[in-house]
Amino acid sequence: MGGRNQTAVALVLALGMATMAQAAAPDLATTSGGPVKATARGAMTSYFAIPYAAPPVGDLRWRAPQTAAKWTAPLAKTKSGAACLQTGAASFRSTGDSEDCLYLDVHRPTGDGPFPVMVWIHGGAFTSGSAGMYADPSALVSKGVVVVAINYRLGALGFLAHPSLRDANGSAGNYGMMDQQAALHWVQDNIAGFGGDPKNVTIFGESAGGFSVLTHLASPGSAGLFQKAIIESGAYGVSGQATQAELEGQSAQALAKVLEARDDAPATCNPANDTADCLRALPLNMVRGKLMNAFTTAVPNVIPSVDGKVLPQTIKATFAAGGNNKVPVINGSNENENTLFIALGELAARFTAKPPNFNPADRSFLMTADAYAKAAEDQSKTSGVPAADLTGKYYPLKAYGKDAALQPTLASAAAGTDATFSCNGINVSSRIATQGQPVWMYEFRDQGAPSLVGSIGGKYLLSFPQGAAHASELPYIFNMMDVGSADRKALKETMATYWTNFAKAGDPNGKGVPAWAGFRAGKVQALDVPEDGGVKPMAAAAFKSEHKCTTAWAKQVF
Repeated sequence: MGGRNQTAVALVLALGMATMAQAAAPDLATTSGGPVKATARGAMTSYFAIPYAAPPVGDLRWRAPQTAAKWTAPLAKTKSGAACLQTGAASFRSTGDSEDCLYLDVHRPTGDGPFPVMVWIHGGAFTSGSAGMYADPSALVSKGVVVVAINYRLGALGFLAHPSLRDANGSAGNYGMMDQQAALHWVQDNIAGFGGDPKNVTIFGESAGGFSVLTHLASPGSAGLFQKAIIESGAYGVSGQATQAELEGQSAQALAKVLEARDDAPATCNPANDTADCLRALPLNMVRGKLMNAFTTAVPNVIPSVDGKVLPQTIKATFAAGGNNKVPVINGSNENENTLFIALGELAARFTAKPPNFNPADRSFLMTADAYAKAAEDQSKTSGVPAADLTGKYYPLKAYGKDAALQPTLASAAAGTDATFSCNGINVSSRIATQGQPVWMYEFRDQGAPSLVGSIGGKYLLSFPQGAAHASELPYIFNMMDVGSADRKALKETMATYWTNFAKAGDPNGKGVPAWAGFRAGKVQALDVPEDGGVKPMAAAAFKSEHKCTTAWAKQVF
């Protein structure tokens, strides 16, 4: 009888534990600011537009983020908060942007937790994008993690470093990065109320979001706010960070250009009297239009600068000195990153043609051989690699298929991909590995990935295929669009499993997915569909050779 009773008790306990595991998410989550009402979305529960800092307007414009005001009535939003002001590529701008934008969304699974937490930092060249573009992370959440998506100030509002804006310690700029750090502090203080584990936080981001992750790895102020990091196509700016003095000069130049017109500037503002009070009194329409555009013209590659506060020195110098925050890392890039940027150029040309031309059979918008030679000359000026070597030795047109009309586009895309993303990316992985830290590297290689730009109504409008372009892995992480075939859905499942395994245990490996050897074993994981090789390890040496990292870009170091 005793044995039967013990069996019955064990069965009851097991059933009880199973019931607890399926417990509903709280309808009201408690935060330090006030209660937040849930939005049920099947197996995922979302809490939208939670303020993690005060609106950065008026006297708070171009200041470090401040504590948000408390509220008592439940916050009951059913969609993401307003995006921060946008000035980036039109294809990636979020609509309904606002200066009042420091909000985040929390998405959690069913159950009691505590669940690992993944904090998503959106991309968009630090000039566009928003949390709302990634409002369906159910591919990740369904695997037992909480996903937090954040907004942060962009463009001039996020990164202007005018001398008049220096704080008491003499630093200026990087307000967007301070926003991100404030959001990470909010996660530490509040995520337990949503079932998340504040001691198991993974930060991840793509493009500018990936560069943000690198910045947090280098920033002393981010230490202890996360335990793991995923960098997606984020190593592009590691050699181009401006000093505070350089960015202050560019910022002053941009503001002077705006104030020269003085159409609607405050009377106290002029190029000789551009005080902080003047800047904070600029009307929103002037900031939204003239200033944001002037800043991105003066600073065409907006990235965090060496401000002495968020970044005491460059990311490269911080890693070289071993002063970076040391956590497990996944780092990777896409096989054809730069095809996206060439596609954006062709799309703009088709829109501005008179009349607009969206006939993909019209190949007059493709890059010509002369234009390729000119692009190589421009790249040579910044890289030091002779243009003749680029066009003749490393990226000769004849190496890019038999279609002569396509060759210049594909060759230029390959050169830009290698110099900007692939080789910088593998150098970052190498640096982390030499520090003895766990690091896994991937390359997304699906040539049939859905194109994020160039399609209207399901019709592709451009005259060349983009392949595994910049950002094309995003629909394999978030539910942004149908990835298509069963094989691509399987690849999406594998990638979501890798990402969430890593968030849970600091290792992407686990049951049901192909083994992923660490970078210290000399391997890069190819992420592809079976017809093109599938998910399998490739030698880091082969990756370097394919992307000319040991020849054309051998002098690049990190």
